[in-house]
Amino acid sequence: MRKTFVKGMLCACALLPSTLTAQNAAEVKTTSYDGPAIVMKPHTLDALCLGKLKGQEKQSYQGMDVWNDYIFSFQNTGYLSVYTTDGKTLKQVVKPFQIASHHEKNHCNEVTFGRIRYEKDDPFPLIYVAQCQRGSINGRKDVLYVERIAPDMKSTTLVQTIVFKDRNKLFGYALNWAVDAERNYLYGYGNTVDNTNPTNRHRIVKFRIPELSESTDGIVTLTEEDLLENYLIEDTYQAPFNPIGQGLMIRDGLLYMPTGFGNEKYPSELYVWDLNTRTMRNVIDLSQVTKGELEDCSQWRDKMLIQTQGEMYLLDFK
Repeated sequence: MRKTFVKGMLCACALLPSTLTAQNAAEVKTTSYDGPAIVMKPHTLDALCLGKLKGQEKQSYQGMDVWNDYIFSFQNTGYLSVYTTDGKTLKQVVKPFQIASHHEKNHCNEVTFGRIRYEKDDPFPLIYVAQCQRGSINGRKDVLYVERIAPDMKSTTLVQTIVFKDRNKLFGYALNWAVDAERNYLYGYGNTVDNTNPTNRHRIVKFRIPELSESTDGIVTLTEEDLLENYLIEDTYQAPFNPIGQGLMIRDGLLYMPTGFGNEKYPSELYVWDLNTRTMRNVIDLSQVTKGELEDCSQWRDKMLIQTQGEMYLLDFK
């Protein structure tokens, strides 16, 4: 009986329409869910060294930003070189020259393109250059220079100088600037003391980007009365966090902070801080895929460029 029953079941299954069984086996149903995406596989990134930088000798590499396929690489004191890339190699198209704000105490630690053009037919928007140096220039410290790049990319013109008057010593060594061009905000970031002090914290402040018309003799002075936000990263983030301040990039409300020398004491890491929720989104170890001191980062197409002390890397996040 058992043997007959099994045969009967097999026969019954064989009689089912083949199209029906195929549909049941292949049927996939989809629904949506709230909250961040859930990914059940490790995040990875590919890193490619595009090549060595060919800037001014004896000047360290600092801020960097991208407009279309042009890479604007800045160096200490205010030297600028321009490169292009196809995602595989790096080609220098403009040799280093002195920008308008060139000065021995202009570190050019961070640079960011805004969205405003000085003239409507300018090929590039204005670029913001952060001095970020302990010394003062013409009696001013914590300066952000706004420069107009010439169409041939071989000279610049200084059109505005933005200064934060830090009366209450909110920042220690120096204030670094980052531009949120998408939302028209200006962020300041820096140590409250210095990198080596155990009481050091990391402060973020926020302003509206000043209009060119707000300048008096080309200068805009910001004070604490102009602050939209003022807080410490350590107010909400309690994990060890003592990066050496380098370049910054803001995209979609996230502040990207590359830092480190690629060694055991100062590993190369990319911190990603959520400016909206004031939480640390990512801490990514780049020590195994880059070499040298990380300086600044920028978006190129759907990837990230990172300028180190002498080389340019392309990161592809997956």
